[in-house]
Amino acid sequence: MSSHAKAIGAVIIGNTIFGFSFIFSKMALQITLPSVMIAVRFVMAFIALNLIVFFGRMIQVSDGQGGRRPLVSFSLRGKPPLYILLLALFQPILYFLCESYGIVFTSAAFSGTIIAIIPICGIIFDVLIMHSKVRLRQVICAVMSAVGVAITTIGAEGMKSSLIGLLFLLGAVTAGSLFYVFSKKSGTDYNPLEQTYVMFAFGSLVYTIFALVQCRGQYSELIFAALAQPQFIVSVLYLAILSSVIAFISLNYGTVRVTVSEASIFANLTTVISILAGVIFLHETFTGFQIIGAIVILVSVFFANYTKTPAKA
Repeated sequence: MSSHAKAIGAVIIGNTIFGFSFIFSKMALQITLPSVMIAVRFVMAFIALNLIVFFGRMIQVSDGQGGRRPLVSFSLRGKPPLYILLLALFQPILYFLCESYGIVFTSAAFSGTIIAIIPICGIIFDVLIMHSKVRLRQVICAVMSAVGVAITTIGAEGMKSSLIGLLFLLGAVTAGSLFYVFSKKSGTDYNPLEQTYVMFAFGSLVYTIFALVQCRGQYSELIFAALAQPQFIVSVLYLAILSSVIAFISLNYGTVRVTVSEASIFANLTTVISILAGVIFLHETFTGFQIIGAIVILVSVFFANYTKTPAKA
């Protein structure tokens, strides 16, 4: 398998995991506030990353040349900090903040449609910041992918919107798109584990402070009571281990090896997976518009990355 194919596979894995995360987020949000859920998720993810680093450094494996090396390569010393700090700023800090408040001030249908333009914004940043050459087919497929997401929302709750909600959602779109840019830029100096570690170090710090401030005077009811609920623990374990550690390591691995435009267009696969997960596990209705929208998204993603294999002589 080529390195490009492995990268695309890693991006698909990351976005597939994100698609299932909506189920577990719903379960966790039945018990406590979004800020608490996000803080616990990030802290658990950061703890898991530290365990990976600790045990990964202790375990020695063959280096293929008769010597031994640690199973995990991890070092933050002496590396340029700018791009990795911008990566952590835009994802997870600003993205989660803007997305959460965008959803508060708008409807789920409206917010989902706006977030779906991340691939389009990703192409713009790919050209302006990365100076990449983008094919017309990629632009068309990115637009059609966003249209596919919009189609899935037809028949859902009304397209409630507000100016402040729209501004927050546009902030989330910008942050989500710049994640791919700075994941690629920081990936020249940091490996995927190091990138993800820094992201969740800052994410856990910022959102723990945010949750403690928001829950002041109600720590027992909103934090400790939630931590005593098995449903909450199971939910945040999925969100922390799979939807944070595994998914973001996969995305950071894949984004370094493909263009920002190629990586970002897979973001809307999350919509398809979340719909299917809701139908299979929550027995939600699978509407005709959702079927059409899902097909449009899948076809758009396929053709955006389709490369004709040369015929053999």
